[in-house]
Amino acid sequence: FSILDILKQYIIYFLSLIPYNDGRCNSMNRKGNLLMTTVVLAIFLLAMISSSETVRATQLNQAPSEIKLGGLFPLTGRLSYVGVQSEAAWRLAIQEINADPNLLPDTQLTWVVRDTATDPATGAMVAQEVIDAGVVGIVGAASSSVSKAIALVAAQNQIPQISYSSTSHDLSDKSQYPYFMRVVPPDTMQGFAIAHIVDYFNWTDVATLATSDDYGVGSIQVFEEQAQNLGINVVTSVKFAGEATDIKSQLQVIKDSGAHVIVLNVIAQDAVTIFSQAPDVGITGEGWVWIGTDGCTQEQVFENSTAIKEAMQGMIGTKLNSGIGEVYEHFLDLWEHADPNEYPGAGNRNPDTYATYAYDAVYTFAHALDQMIKDGKDVTNGEELLNYLYNTDFTGATGSITFDENGDRIGVYELVNLQGDKFETVGTWDIKNSIQITGTIIWPGGTTEVPQFITTNNGKETTEVSQITTTNQVISLSFNISLTIFGISLSVIIRKRRKL
Repeated sequence: FSILDILKQYIIYFLSLIPYNDGRCNSMNRKGNLLMTTVVLAIFLLAMISSSETVRATQLNQAPSEIKLGGLFPLTGRLSYVGVQSEAAWRLAIQEINADPNLLPDTQLTWVVRDTATDPATGAMVAQEVIDAGVVGIVGAASSSVSKAIALVAAQNQIPQISYSSTSHDLSDKSQYPYFMRVVPPDTMQGFAIAHIVDYFNWTDVATLATSDDYGVGSIQVFEEQAQNLGINVVTSVKFAGEATDIKSQLQVIKDSGAHVIVLNVIAQDAVTIFSQAPDVGITGEGWVWIGTDGCTQEQVFENSTAIKEAMQGMIGTKLNSGIGEVYEHFLDLWEHADPNEYPGAGNRNPDTYATYAYDAVYTFAHALDQMIKDGKDVTNGEELLNYLYNTDFTGATGSITFDENGDRIGVYELVNLQGDKFETVGTWDIKNSIQITGTIIWPGGTTEVPQFITTNNGKETTEVSQITTTNQVISLSFNISLTIFGISLSVIIRKRRKL
């Protein structure tokens, strides 16, 4: 029993001893007065203890005046074009939360920022720096290789980490990275999506091209595994070192393979190298299909080169949902009116995709911390904070934010197509609804007809489908087969119709 329970029993007992008094017995009156005095004293003591426990409960739920968050961004290095805007959006989110009377109303979020320089060793070093500065959580990093290095340090110190753009499947392994989470879906989803895009358009032979780092290999491995399950033949799989300046030999391997559909998984900087050299090898334009992941389906790839933009025309690919709904519109208003001198990249309604995710990463921490305070929990307890983060459920600028058992977010990808100066959204993919085409795709060469290629077992092209049209779910195929037998040239046209 608690002290309160014992006192309650004490009062009930003495009340039961108070005799009925009819005024005939003074001694009984004195005993009654004594008992009444005891009861009053007990009630007073009970009130004091109850008040003390109320004060104690209030103290337990008292919000800390300050909570520090760490921010690790590639402000320099290969991914600085992502990091600079993401860091700006991160600070905007913190300042907005500090002005919100409903979210963490009695607590100010403060930040400790460091530059990872897009380097794993630097990332690990600065992660320890921000942890030593007293942060309760870390937002970052951008690249998967840097996030892995940070995640090891974070786990040793029991500090939760939320990335806004690291997509490597390896980071889903909680035995290695138990304190890592992300507001972007992992590569498993993107690789899976692209395999189904290839299957949707009836392409049976493809080549893959990726950098040999964690990012490049991640989605490609998943794509190749899923492609095999769907009966798609990966004719050749080519890798090259990130930041390589001459990859013509790798591009020539793809051309020699006979595959005319190329699945590409690289970041924007490496995409610049690819599309500045691919025209010289002769694998762009009409007769070739390039499918890219979100690392290269960005206008930044060709913003400084008309030639690269021409080489990429008609390219399709996946792109993270950049934003949706009222919260996204609010973020765009915030971004448009922010001072670009203080928040690099702001001052318009076209933020980098990952800036939106960095914004949501801060809000994920804020919602979890707010609930911890309401529940009277210690916000410096990293293990408990991690549990609250896993149970976070709110609507952010990028849509509904919830996490699976690996701390991964299940997202929706846009299917995009480069048309002129912009990657236009022409459809969506998610694991539940698969592919939904919502717009017109302009393929290389300016046609709206889906190019098709059929190759032999050794990868040499023998048949090209010259036309595919879709009307009421019926596909019309026209095959123009050119053969040379005993020196005699034959040309045969085969037409076939089938329902989807």
